[in-house]
Amino acid sequence: MTYKKKWNLLLSEKRFREKSDTNKSDGRNTFENDYGRLISSAPIRRLQDKTQVFPLEQSDFIRTRLTHSLEVSYIASSIGQSIENLLIHQNEIDKDLKGNLSSLLRVAGLVHDLGNPPFGHFGEEAIKKFFKDYFSKNETTLNELEKSDLLNFDGNVQTLRILSKLYYFGDEYGYNLNYSSLASIVKYPTNSVDGNKKPTIEIAKKKFGYFVSETELYKSINDYLKLENRRHPVVYLLEAADDIAYSAADIEDGIKLGIVNIEDIYNIFNNGLSENKEVVLGYLEKLRREYPENNEVNQSLIVQKFRIHTQKIMIQGIVDAFEDNYEEIMNGKLQNEIVEISKASDIRKSYKNLTYKVFDDKTILKKEIAGWEAIYGLLDIFVVASQSDNFKGKGNNYESRLFKIISSSHRKVYESIEKYPNQEYKKLQLIIDFISGMTDTYAINLYQELKGIKI
Repeated sequence: MTYKKKWNLLLSEKRFREKSDTNKSDGRNTFENDYGRLISSAPIRRLQDKTQVFPLEQSDFIRTRLTHSLEVSYIASSIGQSIENLLIHQNEIDKDLKGNLSSLLRVAGLVHDLGNPPFGHFGEEAIKKFFKDYFSKNETTLNELEKSDLLNFDGNVQTLRILSKLYYFGDEYGYNLNYSSLASIVKYPTNSVDGNKKPTIEIAKKKFGYFVSETELYKSINDYLKLENRRHPVVYLLEAADDIAYSAADIEDGIKLGIVNIEDIYNIFNNGLSENKEVVLGYLEKLRREYPENNEVNQSLIVQKFRIHTQKIMIQGIVDAFEDNYEEIMNGKLQNEIVEISKASDIRKSYKNLTYKVFDDKTILKKEIAGWEAIYGLLDIFVVASQSDNFKGKGNNYESRLFKIISSSHRKVYESIEKYPNQEYKKLQLIIDFISGMTDTYAINLYQELKGIKI
């Protein structure tokens, strides 16, 4: 198959359920249609109270998962427009498909963190640690693959489950998104046993991409799009947009909270830059001369302009690297993230070094530990209750009351949609669906209420 034919396939209209209501005046492409299905839904709204870097932060300035996702969506779409223009000029994409690639990336950016549990990656670690402890102390009917799903829980994998199944909209297809929209968020297209193998040179197997309960769903997408269990090409671009967004934006938030300062930025970039040293540090020095750092307004202005400047360089580096590695990307065989092999890799590395200073702030650490305790504690409460035959919607007992606390939409999926045969796995997945879908504030409050800490 030529790459042009491959793009025709990847950008085509294909869903699990065909659309029944087609408005002739609707000028949107298939991926803009997906964006419309997503943007007003509850899972997207809940991102406004989920941690990006700073948990439970009261400042309106500081980014949440929602504002971060909107930024990634825009950056990804912008990169898509540049690459789309390039590919149309090279006759690799039909002119009739103009706008589809950027729209697909807009969707992918919006949903890429949808499955992250409360308190971000630290929340993921709490879930993994709970099940490591749980399986060491309890007998289970789960097989190796089922246990591996829980021991390696990953928010990215949960995203596919939310998009394809958990958002109940009247049937078993969730949002019923385009196949490519769903494939765009599968970073590691393998199961949890074949993936998570370290060390590995295969980028597709560094982690995993779908739970055992979504195996057939992913197989349908993989077979139709002819991905051969490799990454969809836009996954590389989405990862690049995510890197560009969070590496720069986290520092802007850090300045606002007084965790880092302009001198920290200068010193770390001075030590980390190589190829872009002159253009980046020269611009930072120019900003420092124009805006004296003796007030908060000027400090914020400097870091905002610096962020925009470096993001522009990184975006151009991604576009150039995509063109240089086009064949490997189209075949899903590039074993690096694009930003790592781009001419802006030193900027990304410098930002990463700077984030260590932000992440080690004691205020963040204390709130993350509180979040860990809440997630681990909620899992302990619900999983222990799930071992009882009373953990169902009927009965006047403790376990049935806990079952009724779980959101009605998740219970609907558990009782009517999810067909996975192992009942223990299915029940544990229901609990994870509920807890991982919580906002930070709700998780803390519910834990305190159930433990009697507050009423």
